[in-house]
Amino acid sequence: MTAFDKNELATGLLAAIVDSSDDAIASKDLNGIVTSWNRAAERLFGYTAEEMIGRPIAIIGNPATPDEMPGILRRLRAGERIEHYETQRRRKDGTLVHISLTVSPIYDSAGRIVGASKIARDITQQVELRQRLEMLRREVDHRAKNVLQIVQSLLHLTSAETIDQYIAALEGRIRTLAAAHAQVAENAWRGAEIDTLLRETLAPFHGTPEQASLAGPTLFIGADAAQALAITIHELATNASKYGAWSMKEGCVSLTWTAASDQLRLDWRERGGPAVTVPTVRGYGMRVIESLIPHQVQGTVEMTWPVEGLTCTLRIPLSRLATVEASERP
Repeated sequence: MTAFDKNELATGLLAAIVDSSDDAIASKDLNGIVTSWNRAAERLFGYTAEEMIGRPIAIIGNPATPDEMPGILRRLRAGERIEHYETQRRRKDGTLVHISLTVSPIYDSAGRIVGASKIARDITQQVELRQRLEMLRREVDHRAKNVLQIVQSLLHLTSAETIDQYIAALEGRIRTLAAAHAQVAENAWRGAEIDTLLRETLAPFHGTPEQASLAGPTLFIGADAAQALAITIHELATNASKYGAWSMKEGCVSLTWTAASDQLRLDWRERGGPAVTVPTVRGYGMRVIESLIPHQVQGTVEMTWPVEGLTCTLRIPLSRLATVEASERP
């Protein structure tokens, strides 16, 4: 085999490798005119080789960064190689694609730079993953700070006659907060389904299914609202167990909610317990509720004490719930 044949074979082999590569490979002259364009480039950018060869590479430039490609050409003329440069390019359909770009000078036989070869790899999935992880990091940071603020409030609002009673009350509140936090975490920090949240919060308090009835539309609420509602319902359930409907075997609680007129309305009604009188002193549970609902979700709390049992109505603006349709839940 002659030297010419060997060179021809090597050239053909190189061309086949370039053409079959999964990476987009193209070349251009020092004026930015495309001189080659492989099949992967066609797939990535949507232009055929016939459409690109002989035309400016700037066709696929990102309109938001018009100085980027001229800057790359200046660096190439200086003999610089550009490796793993992350940027965006525009496809034929106008959409942008994230790529990792390597650009190398092409030399002629006299050692002069006459053009550049470009290798581009689609890194859209990697970039989106990084963005999701960064968003998750910020959300976790926000959630942690929010939980610590709530715990701090609970520490100030909780009171008892003995240290054991104080610990028991505080543990119950923090346990409820942790359970709500776990539901939010399971849903990628987006929030919780209100029915599940309320049922799990009430589960430790009543003895039979007949003692608690829950009804309302399917609603997915944001993390801040989930935490505030869980603590609020925990306080109401604790009071019902000690002094209200659930302190008697035949006592029951109904918990209903509606979403209309730009607000969530949640009604807690106790029946079948001891006769109720209007309290002369605001209890610690009431202070927790009156603090959390307005502060966390800009809602209102209305309590009444008819003789047959406590009634508590919460009204929260839907805009503060970060609600999501059930079909969009994670």
